[in-house]
Amino acid sequence: MRIALTVGHSLLKNGSYTSADGKKNGGCNEYVWCKAFSKQLAKNLIKEGHKVTCIICPEKKFTSYKQEKDYKLNIINNGNFDLVIELHLNAATPSAEGTEVLYKSNTGKKYAEQIQKQLATLFRDRGVTHRTDLYILNGTKPPAILLETFFCTNSSDYKKAKGHINRNKIAKLVAKGIQNAI
Repeated sequence: MRIALTVGHSLLKNGSYTSADGKKNGGCNEYVWCKAFSKQLAKNLIKEGHKVTCIICPEKKFTSYKQEKDYKLNIINNGNFDLVIELHLNAATPSAEGTEVLYKSNTGKKYAEQIQKQLATLFRDRGVTHRTDLYILNGTKPPAILLETFFCTNSSDYKKAKGHINRNKIAKLVAKGIQNAI
């Protein structure tokens, strides 16, 4: 399969992130974690025989989060991909925890369910959610899913995801979910 792997959010021209930052709660910055994770997930997907394109917005170029949308959708919709996976982390109160995968299409649901099943072996299962209000799910020609891998504002979730070894463990779970959905 040809997979577009996108990192949700970006680092704006003024140095601010458009993402959630759970560091004050013992967690992590969403953009920083997802950017590191994207590289490990790509390697695991390539090992499974997929062709992967990582889409990370240019850092310190955009002045608004709205520019992310046009940048990503242009690459995705001109790339002849079979699947789009956007990487995010959830954020809420420090007690909120778990993993969920968002989808819009029936094909997206198939992938969401299989990935969720794998991620739920490590994090609390928040289920898969049908969403119709997100540009990455609405604006792509290929089916798309959005991973809310864990809560960056929850220190317990972050302990399971912190560091290269744990990120790779999660990457293997996502890759396995994709393989199971094929």
